[in-house]
Amino acid sequence: MEKKERLEEEFELEDESQAFEEYDYITSFIAVNYSLMADELSKLGDFQQGVAVDLACGLGDLAIEVAKRYPKLRITGIDISQKAVEKARERVKEEGSDNLDFEIGDVHKLSQEDNSVDLVVSHGGIHHWKDVSRAFSEIHRIMKPGGLAYLSDLRRDAPDEIIKEIEQNLPPAQAKGFINSVRAAYVPEELNKILESVGIKNHSISDQVFSRETIMKNKELLRKSKMMSSNFSKLSQIIVIRK
Repeated sequence: MEKKERLEEEFELEDESQAFEEYDYITSFIAVNYSLMADELSKLGDFQQGVAVDLACGLGDLAIEVAKRYPKLRITGIDISQKAVEKARERVKEEGSDNLDFEIGDVHKLSQEDNSVDLVVSHGGIHHWKDVSRAFSEIHRIMKPGGLAYLSDLRRDAPDEIIKEIEQNLPPAQAKGFINSVRAAYVPEELNKILESVGIKNHSISDQVFSRETIMKNKELLRKSKMMSSNFSKLSQIIVIRK
């Protein structure tokens, strides 16, 4: 699939309220991913306490799941959209999470100090970032020595049959947004070159697969998921960075 330029706004919609409707609809398909990612963290490190950030947090889905599992971990969700941050804050009030907050911020110029963050997570944000090299440099800058970044995003080389399967199960507006997102995404080789170019050596890129333990914890959610199949892991990729 030919690469499309990064997306300025979610699904290229000028009406932000409509963008949130699209976001909610797509999230209903991929909600299980947030729980899977949050559970898989226990396989990658000890995050019982410390500082974490969720980049391009949207309405806070991933940050909320991480906060549930790590009540002593201080988590900040960061998004460039003021409306997204406002809605995420409203959700936190409903959830009652006292270890989670949200702030407006730009991944290309993060407010966090050098070597100050134990864990960086992100789901579905990379293909929206204007300058991915700079974003990765910022992520690495704020990570503590021994820290971890656990990032997930679509991949442009996902199997056509999976893309078509998802597209056919979405209304036209959402289908267009999904295809645009896939076209704007990177393939692993591109991300590897970008990471190497900014001096990040300790990283790995793989299909989005999860441990058996994580799968078993989420078996009920997986049964209900609208978008799970044997090839679903090839729709997205996981980037792990260690410092």
